[in-house]
Amino acid sequence: MVITLYSEILAGDAERVLALLNSDPRASVEVRINSPGGSVVEGLGIYNALRARKPTVYIDGVAASIASLIAMAGARIIASENALIMMHDPWAGAEGNATNLRKTADLLDKHRDAMLHAYSRSGIAREQLLEMSAAETWMTAQEALALGFIDEVSTPLEYAAHAPACFSAYRNTPKELLMDPNTQVIAANTPARDPAASAQAARDALKERNAEILQISQPYMGQPSIQAAAIAALADPAVTVDQYRARALELVGRECTPSMSVIATEDRATDFVAAVSDALAIRAGIQIAKPHPGMRDVQGMSLSEIVRVCVGRAGKVLDSMRPGRDIIRAAMSTSDFPAILENSLGKALRTGFEAEPRTFEAWTSKATVRDFKPQSRVILGSAPDLLQVAEGGEYKQGSMDDDKAVPYSVVKFGRLVQLTWEAMVNDDLGAFLRITQAMGQAAARAESDMVYATFAENSGAGPAMQDSIDLFHAEHHNLTGSAAGVTAAALGDARVLLRRQTAVGGGVMNLVPRYLLVAPEQEQDAETLLAAAARALSQGANIQLTPNWLAYLELVVEARLTGNAFYVLAGGGAVDTYELAHLEADGGPIVTEEDGFIVDARTYKVRDVFGGRWLDWRGAVKVPLS
Repeated sequence: MVITLYSEILAGDAERVLALLNSDPRASVEVRINSPGGSVVEGLGIYNALRARKPTVYIDGVAASIASLIAMAGARIIASENALIMMHDPWAGAEGNATNLRKTADLLDKHRDAMLHAYSRSGIAREQLLEMSAAETWMTAQEALALGFIDEVSTPLEYAAHAPACFSAYRNTPKELLMDPNTQVIAANTPARDPAASAQAARDALKERNAEILQISQPYMGQPSIQAAAIAALADPAVTVDQYRARALELVGRECTPSMSVIATEDRATDFVAAVSDALAIRAGIQIAKPHPGMRDVQGMSLSEIVRVCVGRAGKVLDSMRPGRDIIRAAMSTSDFPAILENSLGKALRTGFEAEPRTFEAWTSKATVRDFKPQSRVILGSAPDLLQVAEGGEYKQGSMDDDKAVPYSVVKFGRLVQLTWEAMVNDDLGAFLRITQAMGQAAARAESDMVYATFAENSGAGPAMQDSIDLFHAEHHNLTGSAAGVTAAALGDARVLLRRQTAVGGGVMNLVPRYLLVAPEQEQDAETLLAAAARALSQGANIQLTPNWLAYLELVVEARLTGNAFYVLAGGGAVDTYELAHLEADGGPIVTEEDGFIVDARTYKVRDVFGGRWLDWRGAVKVPLS
């Protein structure tokens, strides 16, 4: 198995490498590196994943920054003779007050100390490694060999033995080797291996393991949790160095954000919650328009890792907790993890709500209300006409016609969803987020259902209006004769009715058609007619069968409508049509956590409070189809 790291180390790379390793647990592993470095979090994850497989690492070009640390995972490290290796202290951007900046510096020192363990394979003393890291040390292959960072410098012929079959993928491959992909040359200085490990070798390996564990722990022995973890690891030969290293890094970072793109603002907890929430949502396939900058640094973390970090950030001791339930319950009692869940669910809900088509938004108006009490709306057409005022005469009092006010109330819709303990243990939060996203879509559908259900009331005549007459009725002058289809003539009849509507206070409204609302059965005919009108308009023609004014109509297609009619509507700024309102406190669908916590599940409530009704009939004309 060959793993190629030929670019910057980015979010998701650790997960990719681990997936490749897990795809063939028995295969020998080769790693080829030509990288400028990148995310320290991802690099540490790749390093730990590779160490367990004891790979052979080839530095084909540059192994700089965190890429040089990844190279140290090799049981044997071979660099091309013109390769470069660079090590330096980790760095991060920071902002805030002096306390914030000091915390950032302390965090960087902890990560630097954790990284130095990988470079200690060279045998160089810690004090010298600190100096080399602080100075940003670049080494040629020969220099790295002399210092003990690598085991071998490859010549062009030796390189063939270590390269995969497709030599053309690698920058330093000699051209002559490209002509014979079957070239095989035994590498010089490759030690022979005894397949049967002796008892003495086993004892030596245990001593080496214990020494590495102590070396990892030494910088942090002032931390009680590290002391306890080191004692437990030394007493259990089954614990590998890589397992202990991951454990130690978790404990070291318990009061830190889990990234090297350090979030150092006055409210780090808020940034941490936002970054992790975005990462979880994106992992579940939910698109976030502007994800938090720190999202990339936590995107590769599993849910269980996030849980443990949240517990650590809260200052809780993980050592006495059983994996799974105890740690999850501890995370639920922190401020971060519940906020992460609620934030992620809210993003999923809103994304689903906004993604679901709501065709009514084109021709209806929006509003917010403060409570569930009946809301009274005075329609636009109820204003009194202006009267002429003679010279020196008095203005007469005028007011909106309150008798024409239209009342309606918002109502509450909702559903409960549960996030089970099993789902969190199994890292199935993505499925739960997808369910919540689907509920956001369901909320949008419920709003559309409410609006378009009015077209089917009273056998298609619509709801009774404030004058006790159905919405579409001859007395309202908004119902044409039957038409054979969506034709220019039928649309012309509808336009005449809109033009001749009169306001409640008197006066011709002269409404302009703006929207053509059709069922899917009329969609193609409508598109053909409007396209012909647009073509005629662009060509400067005035064809009788396709009048130019049709080109200005906006087509709205709605599957909830039956195919026995279509509708022509005026713009909302000139006259009221249907008004849809949300509760002001919610502003649309929201997700909230139910009070209390059941051990094996956490319950969330999805709620959408909305309502509406037709305010005026004058802005809509129905054209029945024969």
